[in-house]
Amino acid sequence: MHGRTLRVGSPGENGRGRLAGGQERRNIVNRIYLSHFLGDDTPFYGGDETFQVESVRSIAAGDVCNTSRWSFLNHAGTHVDLPLHFFSEGKSLQEYPPDYWIFSKIALLDLSDRLPVRVVGPEVLEQVLFLDKLRCQLIKTGTGELRGTPTYWQAGPVFRPEMADYLRTRFCSLRAIGFDAISVSSWTDRVTGRSAHRAFLGGPAPILLIEDVNLTPLNVSQRILKVTVAPLLVRETDAAPCTILPR
Repeated sequence: MHGRTLRVGSPGENGRGRLAGGQERRNIVNRIYLSHFLGDDTPFYGGDETFQVESVRSIAAGDVCNTSRWSFLNHAGTHVDLPLHFFSEGKSLQEYPPDYWIFSKIALLDLSDRLPVRVVGPEVLEQVLFLDKLRCQLIKTGTGELRGTPTYWQAGPVFRPEMADYLRTRFCSLRAIGFDAISVSSWTDRVTGRSAHRAFLGGPAPILLIEDVNLTPLNVSQRILKVTVAPLLVRETDAAPCTILPR
């Protein structure tokens, strides 16, 4: 088998996820971030942007407090792409209710043993053990291990557009996919990347894209019961940095 599948969900589902054993309790994911911190080392798609911090007030300079001004693209670090990103009439952030961002049915597909992962298509998703009402599909390509090097943004995997319809067909309740690559659009094939964005974010059932997710801490022995994605609340935005907390 190419890749490994971690099936995760609510305790007791189909006999899985039970907390009766002490070992299973210890393997539950908790108290980690699946988001990267923003900073001057944050990589950006294309390599020509930076996260900038300007000191506005400084105790060291004699002010009574420290205050700073941040400047960055909204597609910075771990972030969620919304339909408005590629569709002028697409939904923006304020159109999603708060409970939309709480996922209790999650699956993780681990492809990191196939490095380098060049293409991610429907065939790899056949490995996923299906959950009823799957809400979020995480895909660990292993590319996250290259974060901090130019290769991370220059040569990410190509996500094929036909994945979107495949996922809609197999998982009719799917709301989002998240992955450890800087974008669903590889810099090596931007035409396919644009088509992939439109395929996922378009239509009556958009699948949101959570990009640059920190999946390095996860392994197949762990169990995720729930994931909360907390976007930075900005009106009329096509994307927003987000904090991802599993438990």
